[in-house]
Amino acid sequence: MLTFEKVLEVFKNYLNQDDVFEVVNTKRGYTVMIWEEKDEQWFGVQHCKTPELLRDALLEGYHDYSEQQITHNRRNLTEDEIADIQSRCKQLHDKCGE
Repeated sequence: MLTFEKVLEVFKNYLNQDDVFEVVNTKRGYTVMIWEEKDEQWFGVQHCKTPELLRDALLEGYHDYSEQQITHNRRNLTEDEIADIQSRCKQLHDKCGE
């Protein structure tokens, strides 16, 4: 059974590296927040009622972070880079289990 703790453990390294993506445990459960550095404000907030929703939100954030790390928002990804990111996302998904 997938738990919040398992998801957070799988994505721990990513969350420690990404300065934009934040996971907060609120009274109502886990919430994913995205920081806009330029404007110094939160621009995305997603409440994750289930571990599956948290996993999916973190996979999306990891994908975006990986793309930005490779391209620095200056070019499109190559097909090989896309395949590499998708492979790493699948590995994280599989580590979470179901």
